[in-house]
Amino acid sequence: MVLGVVGAMLGLAATMMSLRDAQPTGPAGAPRLGPGRCGGVSAKLVPSCGAWWGMYSRTDPATWDHGRAITDVEAQVGRRFDIVHRYHDFSNAGSNGAFPDAYQQRQMREGRIMFFAWETRIFSSGTVLTWRDVHSGRYDATIDAVAERIRAAGVPVFLGFDHEPEDEPAKGSDADFVRAWRHVHDRFTAAGVGNAVWVWTVMGWSGHYHRYAGLYPGDRYVDWVAWDPYNFHACTGNPTWKSPSETIGPFYRWLDEHGIGAGKPRMLAEFGTNFDAGDPRAKRRWFEQFPAALRAHPKVKAAIYFNSPGVTRTTSTCDMTMNHDAAALAGFAAAGRDSYLRQPRKGR
Repeated sequence: MVLGVVGAMLGLAATMMSLRDAQPTGPAGAPRLGPGRCGGVSAKLVPSCGAWWGMYSRTDPATWDHGRAITDVEAQVGRRFDIVHRYHDFSNAGSNGAFPDAYQQRQMREGRIMFFAWETRIFSSGTVLTWRDVHSGRYDATIDAVAERIRAAGVPVFLGFDHEPEDEPAKGSDADFVRAWRHVHDRFTAAGVGNAVWVWTVMGWSGHYHRYAGLYPGDRYVDWVAWDPYNFHACTGNPTWKSPSETIGPFYRWLDEHGIGAGKPRMLAEFGTNFDAGDPRAKRRWFEQFPAALRAHPKVKAAIYFNSPGVTRTTSTCDMTMNHDAAALAGFAAAGRDSYLRQPRKGR
């Protein structure tokens, strides 16, 4: 990467870091820098202290305005999110595939960092694409079109290719996934895309530990290592209630022990907690405990909540929404006020 691109990314990323819920000023929405205990953010979007606080929230089908899907939640919790997570397909069309779209461009102008989870499937038809076809060049036109739109966005964005690949047997082998990832990455590089920050996301489940070395594209191709820890309590038939540290800790320690992505920042690309029907305040306490769990796992530099009624087929016993009830919402809002997730800024 040329020095000019690096410098531009540093400046843009520092501007994003400075926002931390400040209101944008000026016609371009650029926030004023204020004093704080943190020195900024790296070219790969790593904050110098604490962690980013992010959100995925489902779009209201009545409007399909996924900008409001975030701003409505922000209004409930009383703060702006640092990262907005969205899922896109390989259609290269419409809201599913032509990203960044107008809503996302607005969110970036307002200072949020976009995280695009890009999946090799067509959402509207349910068609699954294979990794072999990706690395053979069959979808190069789509890859190049997305690369151009990302480059044109002009600010750093997180980009993930096929999150949780260990759960996609129809797409091909682990080796095919690695080849497809590298192919997409290489085409972005060839197109001069210097603002894509690459996030490798896996489930982090112990039953797949033996596969992760074979699914890792290599340090040259990965900027962040991410996984998706949940307190499923009752969602999967296991009544065990897991604290935030108990959901984050096992894969965190496994990464330390096995050296995959050593030195890379880590992210919870999705995380969440179910409710406990026998203890109505358990979800609130879980949220209130979350900042301490992040402090205990300091390599985790970003945490993105998956605000959805369910992440399994047994949705009747699974509700990951942060506003499941008033108590849960209060706990989530309290977590968002923690200094580890919210840096002091001028004028607050």
